[in-house]
Amino acid sequence: MPGNRAAFFFGSGISRDSGAAMVDALTDSLLHRGWEAHTDLRFYPSTAPSTGEAGRAQEFIRILATHINPHLQHHEGGEANYEDIYAAALQIVWDETAEIINPLIAESVALIRNATEPLFRNQQPHIDRNAFASLVDRATDLVQWTVFHDLSKATKPIGMEAISAVAKQTDELDIFSLNHDLLIERELDRNGIKFVDGFGAPWGNDVLRFNWSWNAAGTKVRLYKLHGSLNWYFFRTKLFDQFGKVKGDPEHCKDENGKRLSLLQPQPRFLTGTTVKEQSYGTGLTGEFFTEFRSRLAAHETLICCGYGWGDKGINIRLNQWLRDNVKNKIVILHEGSADEIRQKRFWFFRWDEYERAGKVLVFPHWLSECTVQDLEPFFG
Repeated sequence: MPGNRAAFFFGSGISRDSGAAMVDALTDSLLHRGWEAHTDLRFYPSTAPSTGEAGRAQEFIRILATHINPHLQHHEGGEANYEDIYAAALQIVWDETAEIINPLIAESVALIRNATEPLFRNQQPHIDRNAFASLVDRATDLVQWTVFHDLSKATKPIGMEAISAVAKQTDELDIFSLNHDLLIERELDRNGIKFVDGFGAPWGNDVLRFNWSWNAAGTKVRLYKLHGSLNWYFFRTKLFDQFGKVKGDPEHCKDENGKRLSLLQPQPRFLTGTTVKEQSYGTGLTGEFFTEFRSRLAAHETLICCGYGWGDKGINIRLNQWLRDNVKNKIVILHEGSADEIRQKRFWFFRWDEYERAGKVLVFPHWLSECTVQDLEPFFG
């Protein structure tokens, strides 16, 4: 095995310098921006206030936020963000459709249903005969389209040069990312660095089909987008249903025979929602990525982290397991501020002192954007 390897773990913070919307901006856009619904089932930004289906979905979201804010303020010290809102709405849909029944939320759902009744009264449902569930379902769609449109604005990677520099300097590089944007891919592309991301089978001129391409012979740089991506879509053919990475318009993709592919879902495949996203970590396409995450992470003794807020319990459980798998395993956190800012995070609060004494956690006082390959070289495997 090559002796010169590295592994990165990234959260949304590494995209800040590139102009990607962060949590507060996405939440503000969801709650206050104008939106309009189209017949293609998508929501689009509007310069006018939200009306019609978009207006009802947005107003539901505002009412839902007022219901969950007191609890979040009590436990988290802040108001609901777009992920909290999505998680609450999806749990309502699951309960209303009996997909995941939760008796503990029955009273809250009844209050929310009564408060939002004018929004779904006399509306044609698309879920069974349940106009309320249909409204809530479209509200979750609005959250997803808000994320899609706002993150799509970030097109030029800034401050990510260290990724390419490390890729050139190492024999193997594994990049684990929770980001939906396409900035890491563009950083690698503009430096002529070949990488595999799970999608390696040509499917016409417009799409690469998912085929577990990380395991191809001769692979040097692997990218694992654990929470999905803005350009992943689900398609149907006569023989199979499969995910594809789309280069252009997903509505007009054609296969190798020039026949238009049938798009099963208008939304791209990426995960949103505190707690609820964890439901997908062991199944479907996401499950494939998490299986690879576990397998590839085991090949490293050092994980270089940046931009992650340490709030994803499903991720944290896996990182903690990896830290305890091997006495040599350690996390290096690229963070310009005080280490106290990190040690106060819930994940680290009761672990920090023990892991610091054991040499399992180290703070390097610079952001990724400020690091050179020489800075990071001591953390290569």
